[in-house]
Amino acid sequence: MADPYATRAPDLSARPTGPPPWEAAVGERGGEVIADAPPATASRFAVVPCRGIGTLAPFARVDAPLAVLLWLEHSGQPRTAAAAAELLAGLRAFEGPIFAIKQGCVGGPSERPGCFEVGDDLVLGVLDAALSEAVTWEADPDFGYEVPAVVPGLEGASARALLPRLLYGDHDRVYEHADLVATKKRERFEIAESVPGLDQAVKAAADWPPVATSGRRRD
Repeated sequence: MADPYATRAPDLSARPTGPPPWEAAVGERGGEVIADAPPATASRFAVVPCRGIGTLAPFARVDAPLAVLLWLEHSGQPRTAAAAAELLAGLRAFEGPIFAIKQGCVGGPSERPGCFEVGDDLVLGVLDAALSEAVTWEADPDFGYEVPAVVPGLEGASARALLPRLLYGDHDRVYEHADLVATKKRERFEIAESVPGLDQAVKAAADWPPVATSGRRRD
């Protein structure tokens, strides 16, 4: 029987290119966008820049292993296990929060119902609320990071976009979302496997393959 989650070559043609439009604002707030080295210890927070058009949340709080995995996925160039290990050690020692911030849209491509473009106003509004500890976080059941469940003053479509599972559900795309999540986990697992000697904690952050649940249905 064919694997229903067999990896398909992802269509990256709609992903945005170029530096994130909010990069300068991150620096103005004392943060640092992770590029080729761990963040400076004096930085207030660190950001892993991500690009995508689908299920990745616009703004998430991540732990060090998942941050490294996202860095491998979105850096746009081959990385070595040594570079990943250096970043992992630096992030584990880093005392500030680590955020994954997305450039692109949620629920795309653009012709799909409910597709929501992630704009600078949304990103910076959530960032400022997070830095002032005004955000209520909740664990994302799909990817393991934390997403903003409540942001003061944010409601409607913008608030729903912060929780991609809900956005897809609002537009009768629940099964599509489940398939995309499984495919993305598989892709991240293969990215991790392609880096010889990568730390096991980073590999585990891909959360693949699925764990059997003794015959019980997984929701």
